[in-house]
Amino acid sequence: MSNKHATVGLGVGANRRANVRAALEHVRDDLVAAVRDVVMLKPNFLSASNPLVCTHADAIRGALDVLSELPHRPKEILIAEGGNEAYSGEAFRFFGYLDLPEEYDIPIRLVDLNTETRWHGTRVYMIDGSHRVVKMPKTVLECPCVISMAVAKTHDGAMVTLALKNLIMGTLRKKDRIKIHGFLHHSERRHPSEARALSRNLIRVARHLYPHFSVIDGTVGIQGNGPGGTDTVALKLAAASADTVAVDAVIAKLMGFEPLDVGTIFYGDAIGLGVGDIERINVLGGDLETLALPFKPHDSIDLQRQWRIPGVWEMAATE
Repeated sequence: MSNKHATVGLGVGANRRANVRAALEHVRDDLVAAVRDVVMLKPNFLSASNPLVCTHADAIRGALDVLSELPHRPKEILIAEGGNEAYSGEAFRFFGYLDLPEEYDIPIRLVDLNTETRWHGTRVYMIDGSHRVVKMPKTVLECPCVISMAVAKTHDGAMVTLALKNLIMGTLRKKDRIKIHGFLHHSERRHPSEARALSRNLIRVARHLYPHFSVIDGTVGIQGNGPGGTDTVALKLAAASADTVAVDAVIAKLMGFEPLDVGTIFYGDAIGLGVGDIERINVLGGDLETLALPFKPHDSIDLQRQWRIPGVWEMAATE
């Protein structure tokens, strides 16, 4: 484990726009240091029809409010996602994102990453030990400031799905995403093999696709058999940090999970991507014990917890 420390800001209340704004204001100096002329906001569009499991436009507004008021604000903002949708732009339209460019005096461009034509490949591993190549979009890789705008949700393979997984799984070439699970077809998925492969592959890809800043909207989250569905929890807060592993750790803790029991958080901390140990995270804006509201985990949680493979973080760091 590393000896690094991190800071995470919280915004607490029932208003998600205000929550995101307050969380970012607590870590404003870190945000100022991260922002560049071009900033990408990466929402989560798991669905094009279920707003409960996707990043609300008001969470994006909270981030845009702060970005637009910075002393050296971006010259352009991209809102980019490779959503699960029937046609290009469906989720942007259904979730009210088309209004956003008219609401701010910074140029804002909506980008469908499913139309990307420039890719960079990296290896991931199947459950049998063989490897496959997945393609990452150069639009994301080349952006100087990428902010993951995630939703607090439980998951059927990774225990929770938060800021790190949001960036990776929503930007990879769509037909390659199943490979991150260690399989070539969804019908083949099974635990605990999937949980082991998923944690390992996510952390390997994170060496390339790692946010410069992250926000998680937990104003209303998803519990139980997420990441889809309608089983919601009003956690009533948002979190933000320049350290994506740390913000994932804080939200996981607030959801009732021990952060270092989550594969991506454990591996991210182990190889120095970020801080997963709550004891080394300075939380501003609220008390974790007071704010915690345990989420019901996925039905397969006992099998998902068997993700540990000795030595995986060493392999992820050196391969």
